[in-house]
Amino acid sequence: MAVGQSGSGRSTFINSLCDQVIVEPSSTIISPDIADQPNRDLELRKSIVELEDEEGVRISLTIIDTPGFGDSIENESSFGIISDYLRHQFDEILTEESRLKRNPRFKDGRVHACLYFIVPTGHGLRELDVEIIKALGNLVNVIPVISKSDSLTTKELALNKKLIKEDIEFYQLPVFDFKDEFLESYGDEDNLELNDYLQKTLPFAVMGSNDVVVDPETKERKRVRTYPWGSVNIEDNEISDFQTLKNTLLISHLNDMKDFTHEVLYENYRTKALGSEDDDLYSADYNPSVQAPKSIKSQSTVPHSPNVPEYMEREEQIKLEEERLKAFEERVQRDLLAKREELEARERELAEIEQKLALEAN
Repeated sequence: MAVGQSGSGRSTFINSLCDQVIVEPSSTIISPDIADQPNRDLELRKSIVELEDEEGVRISLTIIDTPGFGDSIENESSFGIISDYLRHQFDEILTEESRLKRNPRFKDGRVHACLYFIVPTGHGLRELDVEIIKALGNLVNVIPVISKSDSLTTKELALNKKLIKEDIEFYQLPVFDFKDEFLESYGDEDNLELNDYLQKTLPFAVMGSNDVVVDPETKERKRVRTYPWGSVNIEDNEISDFQTLKNTLLISHLNDMKDFTHEVLYENYRTKALGSEDDDLYSADYNPSVQAPKSIKSQSTVPHSPNVPEYMEREEQIKLEEERLKAFEERVQRDLLAKREELEARERELAEIEQKLALEAN
């Protein structure tokens, strides 16, 4: 799920992440007539895409876009639409678990990651940012993202990251914690080191682009942003966290986020739901289709296979994910090593500057 105000780069990031047009730029442009309305409803748009990497490993990904978020004067209704949708997915699991005979065609629709796009202001988080993270943090893994980071200088980006981290800590916002004891309880030394690096990188600073160029020599496809002075590759680790975030979502922490959703977020929700005296989840007249949020449109870029039992799909998915993790383990480690070397180089440069300043002062 991607949540962010219009103009935050949310839709462009989705296209960049999937390396294909999932959201047409024109589909998120608000007409003047609608823009004049003080309170506009949020709309949930779901797309199912199938991604394939260079090694031929495939992964099925469900994308939920949120056009209209934050565009109203009063945004509580938007919070409700998103949180109701997330709760409904948990309620579907609860209902299925209560059945004496399980449905082999049941589809798990729980959302495992929510990217929240923060507009950099130089003043940390806004009230809107704080409230939506509080509303969603116990229902989904919220990952804070600074959008359009190319609009900031290096110093401005560092300042925004610092202020956002301070606000997250001050307001005790429930964002995804890579250092959570649940994740570290079964991680090896390499994973622990990666988790430490990712936690320090939060919030991820990304940029996206709908423009693709092909290198005439290597034939490699690259997504670039073009400026009057030239162009930049959005996957360049030296100027953007895009590739790091992509690897985190689709490779290194794909299963971790699924496990955390089921073992922690869902179990907490389940405990509260079953312990509530007012909970009518298992009443005879309960109907999940009636309880489902109404403001959602769905489209799919892959054929639906209703006849495949869930357990077979899960086994196949686990197999593909294991192949993917194995194929990309070295790439993740290379990215981590490159980042570490970059940080060490910056530390040496800073030490040299401090030494020169000390000599000049004497």
